[in-house]
Amino acid sequence: MTGEDRTEAATPRKRQELRRRGQVARSADLSSLLALTGVVLCLNALGASSIHRLQQYLRDSLSLTTQDSPLSAHLAAAGLVIAQTVGPLVLCAMALGVLACILQTGLLASTQALLPDFTRINPLAGARRLLSGRAAVEAAKAACKLAIIAWIGWSTLSAGYPDILRLGALDLSQLMHHGARLLYTLAMRICLFLLVLSALDYAWQRWSFEKSIRMTKEEVKQEMRQTEGSPQLKARIRARQRQMARRRMMDAVPTADVVVANPTHYAVALKYEAASMRAPQVVAKGADLLAARIRQIAEENRVPIVENPPLARTLYRTVEIGREIPGSLYAAVAEVLAFVYDLNARQRAGT
Repeated sequence: MTGEDRTEAATPRKRQELRRRGQVARSADLSSLLALTGVVLCLNALGASSIHRLQQYLRDSLSLTTQDSPLSAHLAAAGLVIAQTVGPLVLCAMALGVLACILQTGLLASTQALLPDFTRINPLAGARRLLSGRAAVEAAKAACKLAIIAWIGWSTLSAGYPDILRLGALDLSQLMHHGARLLYTLAMRICLFLLVLSALDYAWQRWSFEKSIRMTKEEVKQEMRQTEGSPQLKARIRARQRQMARRRMMDAVPTADVVVANPTHYAVALKYEAASMRAPQVVAKGADLLAARIRQIAEENRVPIVENPPLARTLYRTVEIGREIPGSLYAAVAEVLAFVYDLNARQRAGT
């Protein structure tokens, strides 16, 4: 299937399936930006104490060289200083890297990507991936990114070159302070560059991902058939539902108090129970052949039929089955029910 045929946006079902497999749009540059920014800010906040800690360690180490101190003590002290200095930076970078993933993809935890995929070790498939347009774009992005970062580093060092020449004349404390300040300036410039790059890259990744998951019209139709059934099946289900509703309606005709009809076209069965209903209720209605069937069932079950064409038409057009009549029809329906109740009373008196 050619890419030109994929003109339809991905359906929610396909998006959910791709998300379940861990396939979502994400930008690695955004993760790099947050991680580097966190490290820089952490260095800015903890830099003074870290420098003081390193200075103290160097003094202690130099003073211990003339003593019989075991090597394990040197290693333990070095490990502690490294952990205290580097540990917060690593934890901050990891936390912000996780935050970047959450910001882009939400709380996504997929084990599908951890399963072995032997197609990835297929040399032909690997060659196709390496020679694909997406791989070329990613390679061009990486080359441009490295070139710009190298230029930022060169321009920063060139601007601070006079200060770098004077570093040899400084003591250890001043040397570390000047070095930290230079690194901070360099890192902040790289962060600003990555901020712009990550915004562009995220937009590109979103566009590229949306394009890659497009579907053909036939795929959309196939998915609709899988989720909702074929049109023929849905038509049969609707027909079956109509038949069942009609059967229930016909079963309710014998329980009606009266059928309001006109001579040929409409018939509406009404029921009223004062104890449980606020107003008379339509229990069945029909036109033409269905109206004739309602009249037939009413006659078979001795349900009174009152011919009132205007009322029958209004009831048929405005009141749904199972609904009570509106207030505008109370007077007309009450007149019909009064006639029916009077007729029933006279019939009982006659018997």
